[in-house]
Amino acid sequence: MIFRQFSTREGELSYLVADPVTRQAAFIDPSEALLADYEAIIRELGLEPAYLLETHLHEAHVSAAPGLREQWGARLVMHKDIELPCIDVRVKDDDPLYVGEERLKVLETPGHSRCSVSYQWRDRVFTGHSLLAGAAGPCRRSDADPAQLYESIHARLYALPDETLVFPGHVREGLRVSTIGQEKATNRELPGRATEAGFVAMKQQQAAEGGLWREDALGINRRCME
Repeated sequence: MIFRQFSTREGELSYLVADPVTRQAAFIDPSEALLADYEAIIRELGLEPAYLLETHLHEAHVSAAPGLREQWGARLVMHKDIELPCIDVRVKDDDPLYVGEERLKVLETPGHSRCSVSYQWRDRVFTGHSLLAGAAGPCRRSDADPAQLYESIHARLYALPDETLVFPGHVREGLRVSTIGQEKATNRELPGRATEAGFVAMKQQQAAEGGLWREDALGINRRCME
């Protein structure tokens, strides 16, 4: 198994998953700031990029997916309801994705954004901004829904085995990885015992105090709009 975690200076996390036999590879939430790093490891390991998996349309960084798609011919994967002309594969809940002999599964986890998804692979899940290490994802986008996020985390993510590794889309308080069991027990915003009403009220208060984020809807990069 080939696996790498990458981080930008701002703490945005992205991932490489590759099949050691066929050398096919997938990048999850690639950031344009790390494009040179991705290209270096592709050449170093002799990889063949097959997929570029986005957990959502990003508001916090510009995606490297369009550049990797153009240079390496990898196929861009996003939720079926996102309207961008450059999407090659549109996915929904429980869809499988095969990277060589490796199998990933799509989990719809809306709430941080309307079309957020997570990707389950082997003993781990890539949660984007839906579930962070020690906190639930923020709900400060115009398409955020705290009630949906509560349901996504409880019904989809917390239903996974406790030993499942959680790889989020952003570093939080220095934490880059967790487990489902740890989140259910110690997540500051959404432990397993939290009620939906209390969680929704907390997220609504955070959004009111911090304000909605300005979204340019081009986090995937302008080349993707052409």
